[in-house]
Amino acid sequence: MNSKISLAGDLGSGKSTVSALLTSALGAEYYSTGSIVRKIAEERGMTVVELNKYMETHPEIDTMIDDGIRALSHDPRALVIDSRMAWHFTEGTFRVYLSTDIETSALRIMNAGRKGEHAATLGETVADTRARRLSEQKRYSERYGVDIKDLSNYSLVVDTTVASPDEVAAVIISSLHAWESDPSYSRVLVSPERLNFPDDADGADIPALAEALERGEELPAVLVSESEGEFYIESGAPSALAYAFNMHTFVPARLVPRREDGRKFVRMKNSI
Repeated sequence: MNSKISLAGDLGSGKSTVSALLTSALGAEYYSTGSIVRKIAEERGMTVVELNKYMETHPEIDTMIDDGIRALSHDPRALVIDSRMAWHFTEGTFRVYLSTDIETSALRIMNAGRKGEHAATLGETVADTRARRLSEQKRYSERYGVDIKDLSNYSLVVDTTVASPDEVAAVIISSLHAWESDPSYSRVLVSPERLNFPDDADGADIPALAEALERGEELPAVLVSESEGEFYIESGAPSALAYAFNMHTFVPARLVPRREDGRKFVRMKNSI
């Protein structure tokens, strides 16, 4: 089956690296709108941040890029499409989003050394990365009426903050096969360190749940919401803690709307 994967995600989330692993493992071909944008910026003597701001008032560049990814809908090849909007324009894709916290994004952008994409310091690069995220979100919202940060648009969301590219590619491939069997497949995979737990979470059941997990038993579902790049556990905190206790790379969860009930949360990074 020549499936197409549309791969969107945060800046610095590892899309290019993961795409290379996917194309090799699946015998697919690679299509990247990011490469097109970087080439346009270089030709115009702009940084990518500057080009993104320019594109807010010059939609002809988006139109050119959109026409390219729209045409892939009827392409018979297996494809990995690294694009913010392929999930929207390319029909029948397995829609994947790679999520990363903004500090990790900035560090990866700096380490990649791409010309015009980072500042001299981490703090400045974080600010530039946040500005670029907001610029892209604003542009796509105004132009297409879609929110590229709405994670309910995607069949699979993978947190790449801690996981290795090989681990990320492996879960995408296994999830692709599940989606091919059931197109309603939907899952969020978040590292325990990235999760915000309710501060009143009860850990009494963790040992029993951890043992059940080792036996291969299914645990009560973990339900998470996302807001401004942060993941919050809405239900199933003991199960999430059991995954953390057993040193799992990911906590499998389902995405639900955020409950605005005044609860307090504690991020488990550095404390698990």
